[in-house]
Amino acid sequence: MHAKTVRGRSGFSLIEMILAIALLGFAFLGMGKLFLASSEHAKQGRHDLIALNTANEILERMHAVPFESVKPLFDGIDTRQQSTIPTEARNWAVHLREHLGPTAWATVSVLDENDNTALPRGLVEVDIRTSWTERGRERTVQTSTYVVRMGS
Repeated sequence: MHAKTVRGRSGFSLIEMILAIALLGFAFLGMGKLFLASSEHAKQGRHDLIALNTANEILERMHAVPFESVKPLFDGIDTRQQSTIPTEARNWAVHLREHLGPTAWATVSVLDENDNTALPRGLVEVDIRTSWTERGRERTVQTSTYVVRMGS
């Protein structure tokens, strides 16, 4: 008896399976790196948003005091120096560290017509700089806006 040769056999050889698994492994490895990078960018975006929200919080506190008190109370705040933080901004400084970590700090600068002659009376420019350490690097978000005296 003669052995029959099988033509058109179906299935995969062991080498083909190993190659297919290796290719899939490399594809999954690349996708894993993509997911990690995506996650890191999302985290950075979330921290940027938190920094902007904390800047918005201090602006809301400025709107809660009379216009004449904005510059005397808030100009020169540096959350790294407790003595520069007025009572009206203490909770804000705490929120900053709670949400961005213990390395987070912020400064507030308020300019009026005496500091910048281009500003009319009844208008102040507010600059808020928020910084924190993320993955060993300092990140900073700077926000600038104006506060206007109502009824001017």
